[in-house]
Amino acid sequence: MKFTETESVELKERLNDSFAKEVVSFLNTHNGTIYIGVTDDGEVIGVNNVDETLKSISNIIVDSINPSCKEFVKPMAVLEEGKLIVKVEVSKGTALYYIKSKGLSESGCFIRVGTSCRGLNDAEIKEKYEATLNIPEPKLVDQETMRTDLTFRILKTYLSNNNIHINDETFYKNFNLLATSGKFNKMAELLADENMESIKIAVFKGKTKAYFLKRNEYGNTCLISALEKVTRYAEALNETYVDVSVRPRREKHLFNIEAFKEAWINACVHNKWTDGIPPAVYWFDDRLEIISYGGIPKGLTKEGFLSGETQPVNAELMKIFLQCDIVDQSGHVVPIIVREYGEKAYKFSESSITVTIPFDRTGFNVENTQENTQENTQEKILILIKSNPQITRKQIAKELLITEDSAKYHLDQLKKNGKIIHLGSTKAGHWEIRE
Repeated sequence: MKFTETESVELKERLNDSFAKEVVSFLNTHNGTIYIGVTDDGEVIGVNNVDETLKSISNIIVDSINPSCKEFVKPMAVLEEGKLIVKVEVSKGTALYYIKSKGLSESGCFIRVGTSCRGLNDAEIKEKYEATLNIPEPKLVDQETMRTDLTFRILKTYLSNNNIHINDETFYKNFNLLATSGKFNKMAELLADENMESIKIAVFKGKTKAYFLKRNEYGNTCLISALEKVTRYAEALNETYVDVSVRPRREKHLFNIEAFKEAWINACVHNKWTDGIPPAVYWFDDRLEIISYGGIPKGLTKEGFLSGETQPVNAELMKIFLQCDIVDQSGHVVPIIVREYGEKAYKFSESSITVTIPFDRTGFNVENTQENTQENTQEKILILIKSNPQITRKQIAKELLITEDSAKYHLDQLKKNGKIIHLGSTKAGHWEIRE
């Protein structure tokens, strides 16, 4: 037999202090075999005292490794090339194993990586330990909220508009808005007419977060409504330019708004809301970033995620989004982003997923005609009014980074052209868009 070290085979000339570490690494990773009496280059040199070696191995397994792993480690003597060696078969265990004297630490917990062992850091130890305990992820529908005064007028409107029948007597139960205790759950709070979840768009000047311009808050209301308001704001900032690189010239947008919508909806429905951190949008000169928290769902690999495999983080919330015709379960969202911007559009960490959508100014004529610029600004104002009918001239100026006089001019033009009308007083009134 030719011996070669691999990810599942470890060769040792003699039993030494590293043996326990190698057993632990196989227990924590996958099945493996340790041969004692074989050099690193595969030469069989044998073991002088096989019985003593087997006894020492048994002592190490019992005294040096926690928790008990006797059932997963099988040492035996075998004859190879006329010489006795010790073969130790190690099966992957069912717990997180470590060297007893070192405890659950980087110097006590190991995994097998290639032909060597690597210590686990604190975060990896915590993750693997919780996985062995089979602790289920907390769910929106199980997490109670202290609120007892929640109302759902907005949610009911969305459901009714999509022909979903609503029975007021069973509404809470039918749409999973109650925890097992009978109190409102976290999902109910997210979908209520009023809540404390603040969703933000932060705008920065330049390509870093060094120069902060403004922050817009779109939360504190039904998640579906907040989601739509963020989308409308992104539409308002999606500038239209003239592409002079083609003939005839054509209008071109700064970024693909459909890709943004899909990424933003995905961030909202798959965000780990139980951790209390809402998704966010960050706006820079050259790109926008959509951040959701919680990382890749357990049981799903990075490759599977990018290929479109789905595993909803919030299955019950996904169901309501489906009923409101906001999402589907085809798994096409991530492939759409990847096809448009490549896999580099996704950045993963243990606690978050960031989608980066770059701005495309290739072939743009930034010196638009005055007429096109005015039309562009007025379209943005209409989108802002649709998102917030009570918006003021000062707020419009701040949102679009224009002067108040400019905002007044464009509002007057829109009124003159019969596109909008203001009802009520200057302070307490609201705008209406005339179709």
